[in-house]
Amino acid sequence: MKSLKIYIKPLSSFKTKLHSDTLFGQFCWMYGYIKGFDKLEKIIENIENNFFIAFSDGFINNLMPRPIIKPHSFEDKELVNAKEYKNTESITLDFLVKNRKNLDDSAIFQFCCEPENKSKLEPNILTLSVLKNAVNRFTGTTLEGRLYNSEETYFEKDMFIAIYIKYNEEIISKDEILDLIKLIGGLGFGKDASTGKGKFVIDEKDSPIIENPEELSLFDEANAFMTLSHGIPGSYNGKPDCEINYGKILTKFPKHGGFLSNGDYFKNPFIVYKPGSTFLFNDESDKREIYGTVLNNISRHGKSHIQGTYLIPFFIKIK
Repeated sequence: MKSLKIYIKPLSSFKTKLHSDTLFGQFCWMYGYIKGFDKLEKIIENIENNFFIAFSDGFINNLMPRPIIKPHSFEDKELVNAKEYKNTESITLDFLVKNRKNLDDSAIFQFCCEPENKSKLEPNILTLSVLKNAVNRFTGTTLEGRLYNSEETYFEKDMFIAIYIKYNEEIISKDEILDLIKLIGGLGFGKDASTGKGKFVIDEKDSPIIENPEELSLFDEANAFMTLSHGIPGSYNGKPDCEINYGKILTKFPKHGGFLSNGDYFKNPFIVYKPGSTFLFNDESDKREIYGTVLNNISRHGKSHIQGTYLIPFFIKIK
């Protein structure tokens, strides 16, 4: 198994969040279109036994998810910052790498409360909510009194987004991965790509592609990991491959992409752990490069339509 860290530069606004399972889905559709759906289906048939590829979420300007670990007990004088801290979702990569071998929520709290750090922890993005008319898909007309909310995210000109990738080099090569991601960026990621949303390029000039990034490496003292993806624990040798320590969950209501996006496009809802959730190893003697699984009971169109709910680990030591 190999790892990559790539940087993408948005060229337009996005109407779909850069979640790992959505990246996985659009990547698989692009693989099918370019390499052939027969080849993709053969990979999917054996994917539970022969890992293919997994993605992290997209992290703006190297801001990582704040680890969700045993919470800090606030003293009276700290209560003034408690609410703001609980709403802080990001932490710098440098802090995580420096403190990963002795990670403590008290240290994270102190770092987040320092005035010079507060501005670093908020990505400079603008998310707008727009009310739109629901459309009758049979007649192509709007439905009276049926409004829905649509969010759109805008990025600064020189902003970059980091994405981590783990892949099986026996199935797919680095160059093939990059070519497919470039195609996704050219066509547009997610919702309303046909109207110019979700465009991006891989930023190789200012931020070169990193193979086997150091921050994903395992160290001997690690006793837990923080997920960089939206995912769920999988099974390994007949038992769960990890156990939740502390975390946050999200209910997802996924949709099909590709040529299924215009028909019966709804998948079954499911619950995932959000990036920043922390997990304990079930077997300290068998620490793995990838955790989690794929969901193959997610679609009425059959088990060949899956949801990539892997957990890319950022290894840590917690008290």
